[in-house]
Amino acid sequence: MKPVLMATAAMLVLAACAPAQNAKAPAPAAAAAPVVTAPAGQYHTDPMHSSLNFRVNHMGMSHYTARFLKFNATLDFDPKNISAMKVSATIDPASLQTNYPEPEKLNFDKQIAGPEFFDAGKFPTMTFVSTKVVQTGPDTADITGDLTMHGVTKPVVLHAKYNGGYDKMAMDPGGSRIGFSATGTLKRSDFGMGFGVPAPGTTMGVFDEVEIIIETEMLRPLDK
Repeated sequence: MKPVLMATAAMLVLAACAPAQNAKAPAPAAAAAPVVTAPAGQYHTDPMHSSLNFRVNHMGMSHYTARFLKFNATLDFDPKNISAMKVSATIDPASLQTNYPEPEKLNFDKQIAGPEFFDAGKFPTMTFVSTKVVQTGPDTADITGDLTMHGVTKPVVLHAKYNGGYDKMAMDPGGSRIGFSATGTLKRSDFGMGFGVPAPGTTMGVFDEVEIIIETEMLRPLDK
């Protein structure tokens, strides 16, 4: 009898110590706005620390990834007035890199930059010019802009995240520096590049939707 009483007492103690089942968990603290020490002004892409990639579904099997090697962007940066910020960018479609093996057998870079897709010989420059910037969180914003590609201009939205920055300092002689990540999607058929899009109900081809992935650091030179 004594062991039973001891076990019962132990269970009562554990029950008393256990958290109430209906107790509400504390609400998560709101994310604090980042402290921005980088000054307002015009910033330009640091090509050594920037990348412009895109991904597209290939036959439902994988998300094929490629990139552009030559691009540049200018940002009018004002952390106290997010909606007033402006960004513009230029991309060289002929700088496309696919890392396709054995280019001597098939120059895939040249094929994708050719008439079936980007037609870089006829349309040698792609541009993006922002038309609206809307803050969506302490360190995020949606950037709407006009993308001109393959001779067609359409609005595209980039979802951007501010990764940090700082004012000029001895360890970084380039000047003030800021960093961003951004993603977006578009349909290539909207820009007249519908070659190879799968027929309805199939996955045989290269899908229409393209994902854009941007990582960039931008500099404001010391003399600005």
